[in-house]
Amino acid sequence: MKVEQEIADLSKHKVSVEDLVADEYGVLLCYPGIELESFENRKEQLFKLGVTELVLEGQSKVGKFGVVGKGCVSIVVKARIDNLNEDVALKMRRTDANRPSMDRDFELQSYANSFGVGPRAYGATRDLFAMEFVDSIKIGNWFRSIRTRTPKRVLRPVIRSMLEQCFLLDSKGLDHGELSNPSKHILIRNDSAVPRTVVIDYESASRNRKPSNLTAVGAFLFLSNFQSEKLRKILGSGKRGLSRKKLIDLFGEYKANPNRDAFERIANYLTI
Repeated sequence: MKVEQEIADLSKHKVSVEDLVADEYGVLLCYPGIELESFENRKEQLFKLGVTELVLEGQSKVGKFGVVGKGCVSIVVKARIDNLNEDVALKMRRTDANRPSMDRDFELQSYANSFGVGPRAYGATRDLFAMEFVDSIKIGNWFRSIRTRTPKRVLRPVIRSMLEQCFLLDSKGLDHGELSNPSKHILIRNDSAVPRTVVIDYESASRNRKPSNLTAVGAFLFLSNFQSEKLRKILGSGKRGLSRKKLIDLFGEYKANPNRDAFERIANYLTI
């Protein structure tokens, strides 16, 4: 029982930035812990962003500490910022990352924010990027929980919101770059009465590529795998559900001419 309590305590560990010491928290700030000489510099960057506390909880682990997530470029921890009455998500660049800084990630997400897409970007330094923490479920986990008897009314607002976000990215010339498998890159907010989606992770995004966000998400969800057949059956009528051929045609029309009318034809077919 004592061991279980200690594990539970560690899973919700909080530490003030002032109390961070390299011996205990070096592997966290300098993950994967191979360049601890940058610890003090990263601690100074926390102060510069106004971070007062790290809230070390989450299903992923760095050593004994819980974190929100781990990726190829960064790890994400929950944190608190001075004068901001909410948790933030703090991305910390891995010391072995193939990116020189968090600047580009911050700039592209800020651009997405300018037309209402993505978590709010609060600030960044060379190695850190603070943004809105979204209480959510990943879209991949949500779709896996859907059953063939799930009512259409449950899916429709989620799909509409997701497609709208992707269309906005397309129309503003920002290609996300990782939405051919959106399972971990689109979230559904838990704090909204009406289902709303959020597109995250702009570290691979570009304004120099031709955007293909909506067609990438559409192909993955409705055309590519066994999950697609399930979704088409739920959203359609009768045993066959929505026509795969019709969807291929609609996405093809949009790809050739990605305008609002072509988007609405896709959205209406899927959600009305």
